[in-house]
Amino acid sequence: EYSGPLGLPEFIQDMIRDNSSDIERIYELPSPDTDPLVWQYEHLRQFVVEFNMLLVALGGECTPESCPKMTASNEWQYLCAAHRKPQDCAAIDYMTHTIDGSTALLTTAKPFASRSQVPSSSAKYFQSMARRLYRIFAHVYYHHRETFDEVEAATHLCARFSHFVMHYKLMSPSMLLVPQEAYDTKP
Repeated sequence: EYSGPLGLPEFIQDMIRDNSSDIERIYELPSPDTDPLVWQYEHLRQFVVEFNMLLVALGGECTPESCPKMTASNEWQYLCAAHRKPQDCAAIDYMTHTIDGSTALLTTAKPFASRSQVPSSSAKYFQSMARRLYRIFAHVYYHHRETFDEVEAATHLCARFSHFVMHYKLMSPSMLLVPQEAYDTKP
């Protein structure tokens, strides 16, 4: 049923549409012959699409005036890596740059020449991408909590992403700044 280069993305999207809170099922390899690196790659592509929806949900709430720096709580400030030399960016610009940079990287032919095979040397990009994308959750949680709660209730995006990065060891648990109870899907 799910074959060809678009088979895995369709499968992932169907699993999410079917029940976005069934995280274990969403990340279970569909078959033993599924390449785990291709599986991670396709999930990252899907996350980038969904992060765009999170930005849309922020609407005019996160602006250069309301959030002149990319921060999470009062303790964490992030520099934007989209520039030749990392620098401060307004939060909305940081988030846009991060999503655009992730999209560009995931569609670049050199590290990801084929959607059916991901070289192990290209998997090194997954950790830095996951870390930067996660910062978007941290900012939205600490500075736009109502939007975070609404989007999370509808999509379980933070729960799914947090589980994904822990399952594949793309981030250290100490870097997960959003409290688990904010996105826990278990009753």
